[in-house]
Amino acid sequence: MPPSNRKDQIIDSALKLFRTMGFANVSTRDLADDAGLSRSHIYHYFADWNELRREAFLRFANAQLQEVGALVAGMQPDDALRAFLRNCLPAKGDDAWVLWLDAWDEAMHDPALAKTYQAVDEQWQQMLATLIDHGVEAGVFRCSSSRRAARQLFFLAIGYANDLMLRQSDQAAAEAEAELMEVADLLLGTHPAPA
Repeated sequence: MPPSNRKDQIIDSALKLFRTMGFANVSTRDLADDAGLSRSHIYHYFADWNELRREAFLRFANAQLQEVGALVAGMQPDDALRAFLRNCLPAKGDDAWVLWLDAWDEAMHDPALAKTYQAVDEQWQQMLATLIDHGVEAGVFRCSSSRRAARQLFFLAIGYANDLMLRQSDQAAAEAEAELMEVADLLLGTHPAPA
């Protein structure tokens, strides 16, 4: 197998295990067994375990970003904004969100992973800011700083997502989505403030 394919195989196996076992619970032995390789073979492609985890997380995050980008492409600004924000909220049993939280927790102890995580967050915020800019250009939104609005909405969505991971119910998800959209409407001037 060509080296690039072997490296991809290792990352694919790591992501599968991270999603099922948790980011912090996977060992090199687990990965070697799943990938059908020796542990030393894994380190032929990665300097250390932390580098492998960073590269796997980055691939996972970029794939999700591309998926959301494809989802909102061509949508009207209001619909694109709502689809983007809805996508920030986890569904029941969302193992992708578990991986995001696990990676965040590990980033607290791994400065290089923290830097990667922050760069990924910036990409998400940039996509959201671009959606807001399109809405402003179309006259759908009113906003003096799309970057600031994107940051506020993104981190509000992340807060709701964290809460939903702890209290998963259809009612909690519906309330979180409604409240998030209410703030987006107020922030972007799409609807008057509630009385």
